[in-house]
Amino acid sequence: MALTQEQQQALDELVHQMRKPAASDMLQTWLGFSREELRGKVLGFLAQKDKYHNNFIDWMERNPLDASLEVLGVASWAFYLAEKDVNPKIETFMDAFYYISTCASVGYADIFAVTQSGRAIAALVMIIGPALTTGSLNRPKASQSKE
Repeated sequence: MALTQEQQQALDELVHQMRKPAASDMLQTWLGFSREELRGKVLGFLAQKDKYHNNFIDWMERNPLDASLEVLGVASWAFYLAEKDVNPKIETFMDAFYYISTCASVGYADIFAVTQSGRAIAALVMIIGPALTTGSLNRPKASQSKE
């Protein structure tokens, strides 16, 4: 089936538009920040990684049970937001909490993440969850003042 002259002209124009170099950075257009700004923020975060890591460990040691519940609560909320309209097994916050709490412990549930965001959240909980649950019943460590 041959294209009409109008169809061919429209197709040629579309191909011509697609071959033009992008006038601006796509991240800037869609998200409001440029590729270079994102790169700078990621590098800045990585430069302070040790500080964030130490602060996280100190926070966990001050009250392990509270830290565990807070991490699981925030992760459940994020998982709920990521999965609620996509995953038929996530209808309530408690469905998300059930899944996330299993990710932090035995790793078994009848719920599975279906979105990329949900999978990333679950993977993060699977990485830090066992350490959180292992220490959650430890006595809080006393704060050490720096002299």
